[in-house]
Amino acid sequence: MIELYIENLHTHKGRWFELPVQWEEVKDKIGLEDGHEYLITDYMAPLTISHYENFNEMNEIAEELDENGNNPAVKYLGELVEYGFFTSILEAFEQIDEIQVYCDCYSYKDYAEQLVDDLGYLSGVPDIIKWNIDYEGIGEDLRQDGRLYQANDNTIIEVMT
Repeated sequence: MIELYIENLHTHKGRWFELPVQWEEVKDKIGLEDGHEYLITDYMAPLTISHYENFNEMNEIAEELDENGNNPAVKYLGELVEYGFFTSILEAFEQIDEIQVYCDCYSYKDYAEQLVDDLGYLSGVPDIIKWNIDYEGIGEDLRQDGRLYQANDNTIIEVMT
């Protein structure tokens, strides 16, 4: 869900709006006339919003949030855009099925251990060998291929685009 506080800079009249909402309704409620400028002065959303966001894009993002709200990747889309995986939030939403969030992995080493285990690479291998695997080195090698990202909360994310 996205809520915006939109203010008419000419009259200083503002109001909260839950997106998606029709632009005509916004204009009517804050008295926005032709030639008047508006500003988003506050917001509640799972992503960073600037004062000058495109209103139509914000409505599209709100619709995507409604549709994909349960996907754990939503929480990280803003970071992935800032890091350069995507050029915009809308592009990230278009490719959300290509984003894998590893909620139990907080380092590249954790990711490497989970990957090796999930793929069954060590089934039948004696414990003495398993105990001496360099998961940290494997994790670092996997990180360098450019598909992994460690989020601000240290969660590992894989972008498979």
